[in-house]
Order: sequence, then structure tokens, then C-alpha cells
Amino acid sequence: MDGNKPLEKLDPDFIRNTIKAVTLDIDGVIVPTGTFLRENIDGTELTVRTHKLSTEMVRMIKELKKYVWINFSSGRALLYLQNMLSDILWDRVTLTAENGNFILMNGKVEQIVEHDQRYFQKITDIRQDLKKIKEEKPDVVYGFEPKHLIVTIHTAGKIPEIVEIVKNHDKEQELYCLWTSEGYDIGPIKTNKRTALLYLTKKLKIKPEQMITTGNNLNDKEMLDFGIGVSVNPEQVSGEYAIPKKEGRLGGEILAKYLLEAFIAH
Repeated sequence: MDGNKPLEKLDPDFIRNTIKAVTLDIDGVIVPTGTFLRENIDGTELTVRTHKLSTEMVRMIKELKKYVWINFSSGRALLYLQNMLSDILWDRVTLTAENGNFILMNGKVEQIVEHDQRYFQKITDIRQDLKKIKEEKPDVVYGFEPKHLIVTIHTAGKIPEIVEIVKNHDKEQELYCLWTSEGYDIGPIKTNKRTALLYLTKKLKIKPEQMITTGNNLNDKEMLDFGIGVSVNPEQVSGEYAIPKKEGRLGGEILAKYLLEAFIAH
């Protein structure tokens, strides 16, 4: 399959006749990248600031829901996504959180893959060692984003010690430790954003090729390979189609406008 074809090659008739669902990644796709996170040394105070959806994006998503199911996919925690996307919930919308570990659909939260106590002990031990680095380097290790099944630590840049800590605790090699440009995501290899899409397509009774997926980073690769992938950062990760980065314009906004034009033209 040829990759990174221009969006204009995605046929409007195909969109109207075939597409039943659209999965929108969050950061870098429908909101600008950039999270400000600061946690104090003992973890009792936490400040998190992210961007919000533009008024135009909210309007377009509300309109798109008339034609397709909308799924939001993110590494963020489920509760945070609920607050962040409150303007466009709930009809014909799902939230998939923590890189495919949770899905909120039709008022019900599902943990897609089960983990035993040993797994939770492992990530707890990793977190304890990461806290020591935070104490030693408070100027470059900012703190932890609250999550249930994965560990996300925000840093000023890459820190090789973090990767080594994960390796030391993960003799079974069941974890990934992925640099996200803002820090590290640490979680189970057997679960990724595609895991939630498999679950969702079965629930919606549609085929992967009836879903458009989006992404901008390496942790979106499996998702972009699922269905009709549209990368909004082809320099970082490929999709079947691509929207080159444009100053002052989000790829998700360009895609939403293109899809709406296709549906409304009918």
C-alpha cells in the first residue's frame, strides 16, 4: 500500500459511501501539542495545563456526528478526556484512553485488557525509582501525569536513565518505554491504540476499512495502520494518506473540513 498520499486523493464518494467512523487523536491533531505539568517533590500538588478545542473544531465535530461515529484516542487518562472534550459529548462518541487500555462507550467504561497484581507491582516499583530521579533532577523531571494502567513522566528532554530503570524492572520484556516529545509513556506492549479500535469496530459492527484513523506520533503507528490512516505529521509517522504540517492550522481541522464537505456535497 502506498503511504502518505495527499488527502485530496481520498475520494469524497468513497467517504460518503463507505466511512462509518472516524478516530481522532488528540494532541497534535485536534489541539496543539504542548502540556505544562509540574508536580511538587512529594506528589501532593499537581498543575496541568493543556490546550482546548477551538470553537470551529467543536462546531465541525458536532456536525460530523450526524454522519459518522466519532472516537477520540489518547494516551491521557479517561477522566481528563471527559473534562477536555465535554463540549462534544455524548451522542455517537467514544473515548479511548491510556493508549488503548480503556474505552468509554454508551455510558460504560471497559478495561480492554486485564492485568494481574504482578503487573501493577512492576509499574509501581518503576514509578518509585523514577521518583528518585525526580528528586535528584527537579529542573528536568517535572512529574507524573495521573493514570491508572500506564506511567507517564514529563521531562525537559530525553533521559537515558529512565529507559534503564524500565529495563531493570522488566526482565519479561512486557513493557514499552516510549519517548513522546514531552516525556515517557511506560505501559504493556500487548496493548496499544489499535487494541481499542479492534474492540470498537466489533461493537459498531463495522470493518476496519470503514474507519478513518489519525495520528501524529510514533505511538500512533498501529492506529494509522488500522483502517484508513491519515497522518498529520508524515515526517514523524506514515499513514495511507497525509496532511503536511501547516503553520497555524491543525491537521485534524483540515481533515474534519474535508470530510464534512464530502458528506454535505451528497
